[in-house]
Amino acid sequence: MALVLGGCGKIRAGNTGTGETSATKLGFKKYAGAVGYPSVTGPHDKGYVAPGRGLRQLVPLGDCALGEGTFANGYHYVNVNWTGSDGCTKLSITPKPGADDESDVPYSMRSGWPGGGLPGDVVVPWDDGSLIGVGATVTRRAPNGGESRLAALPLTFNTHPEQETADDASVNTAVKVDSRLLIGGGQTVDQVESPYVFASDDAGKTVRRVPLPAIDGRQPSTPVGDFGVNGRTVVAFGAAATNAYDFHSTGTIPFWRSADGGVHWTSGDFTGMPPGTQVHSVLYTSGHWFAVGGYAKVGAFYDSLPLVLTSQDGTHWARTDSSAMGTGTITAATVDSAGHPVLVGSAPRPKSTPNTRTVLCGSVWVGDGTTTGWQRGGLGCSEDPPSAVATLADGRVLIAGNRDLWLSRSPRPGRGHES
Repeated sequence: MALVLGGCGKIRAGNTGTGETSATKLGFKKYAGAVGYPSVTGPHDKGYVAPGRGLRQLVPLGDCALGEGTFANGYHYVNVNWTGSDGCTKLSITPKPGADDESDVPYSMRSGWPGGGLPGDVVVPWDDGSLIGVGATVTRRAPNGGESRLAALPLTFNTHPEQETADDASVNTAVKVDSRLLIGGGQTVDQVESPYVFASDDAGKTVRRVPLPAIDGRQPSTPVGDFGVNGRTVVAFGAAATNAYDFHSTGTIPFWRSADGGVHWTSGDFTGMPPGTQVHSVLYTSGHWFAVGGYAKVGAFYDSLPLVLTSQDGTHWARTDSSAMGTGTITAATVDSAGHPVLVGSAPRPKSTPNTRTVLCGSVWVGDGTTTGWQRGGLGCSEDPPSAVATLADGRVLIAGNRDLWLSRSPRPGRGHES
C-alpha cells in the first residue's frame, strides 16, 4: 500500500536570512581554474560542458579524491577520471586526453579519443582499498592500479546516442552496505521507463536483480535516483516526481526502504510535490534522513529552488519549508566530520537578453545538525557551477565543478564521513 505523507517544518537559515554570506566565512577557500577540463578543439577554447556532463562524482581516495565523469572528445562524451594534486588543490584528467582520431569509421559518434581511467557512471570505494566502477559493466580497480572487468548488468544500454527512441538504461547510484554492493537506476523499454535495483554479494563478480514492490499496483515511471545508508537500513528515492517535466501543480515521488541491507524492500510515495520536483541525493546523519533536490518557482520552466524532505525512520517523510534557503537546486551532498550535512547546488542567473549564455550561481548550505538550521555561502557565478562534493579522509570538505574547486581549510571536530 502506498503511503500518503505530509507535514512541514520551518527552516531557519542561520543568521543569513534569505541572503547568503561568502563561502570563505564558512571555511572554504576557492581555487579558480583548478579543475582540468581541456577542450579538443584548441588550446584557447575552454570547451563547453553540457548540464549533467563533466565532473559528476568525487570519491575520497588517499589524501584527496578521485573524480568521475565524462569528457567531450569532439564527437561525443567518453568516460574519464580526475586525480588530485598534493594538498588536493588541483584536479587533473588522468590519463590526459589524446589527439583527435578523425579516421573514417562507422558511426562517427563512436570515434575520437576513447577516454580513460576507471570506467563507470558511479564509483564505490571498497574496504580492501579497491574501487568499484559501475556502468554497463562492473569494473574493479585494485589498490595497485590493476583493473579487472566483472559482471555485466543484464540491461540494454543504447550505444548509439543518435537513436533517441531506442531502449536504454542508466546507472544513477551505487553503495556498499556491509559486504553487499547495491546498484540503482532505470531502464527504458518501448519508451517506458522503470526503476531497478541490482545486488552483488561478491563485490561485483555477479549481480542479481532485487524486486522492488509496486506502488498502488504498478511501478512508477522514474528511475532510482540515489541511495542513502544507515547501518543496514537503505532508503532509495525516485529521481523525479510525476510532475517533474510536465509541471502539473502537484505530483508524486516514490521511495523504497530496506531494513536488511537491500534484500527486501517496502515502498511508499510522497504526494503534493511542487512542479519540477527532482531528488538528487539521499543521506542520513544526526538521527535524520534527508532527500534533497530541487523544484521550480512559480512561472519557471526549470527547477531552481531547493527541495528538502526529512524523516526519522525513512518511512514517514515531511517536506520542510525551504524558502529561507534562497534559490538553487541541490545537486550533491555529503556529511562533514562533525556529522553535519553539506549541500551544494546552483541556480540560473537572470539573463539580460534571451540569446546570452546561461550563467549559474553556486551555493553551499551547511546544516547545524537539525533538519531546519542552515548557513548558506555563495560559490560565485559561471557557466560551470559546482557539481560534486565529498568529505576527504582528513575531514576536509572538497567541492568541485568543471573549472573551479573549493576546499575547507580544516575539518570540523569529529569523525570523517564519505559522501
